[in-house]
Amino acid sequence: MSKRITMTARPKPKAELDKWVETRAPVVPEKLSVKPKRLTIDIDPSLHKRLKMSCVNRDIQIADLIRTLIERDLVDQEHLIADR
Repeated sequence: MSKRITMTARPKPKAELDKWVETRAPVVPEKLSVKPKRLTIDIDPSLHKRLKMSCVNRDIQIADLIRTLIERDLVDQEHLIADR
């Protein structure tokens, strides 16, 4: 019993794809020297579902929302301390 495999010629690359690769802007990370810290929390499944749906409706990621809320809270706390 023998198995036959048919090899075809490699397709020729499309010129527009090569041009795109050559002309695209390089991706530069925001902060190369700072490694982000991971935060893990446990939340109720129904709360997670509501949070996820809210983020989908706003076209944002949960992590971005949480970062924004943390930043906003810290700024508010700094203003409260400064006003004392």
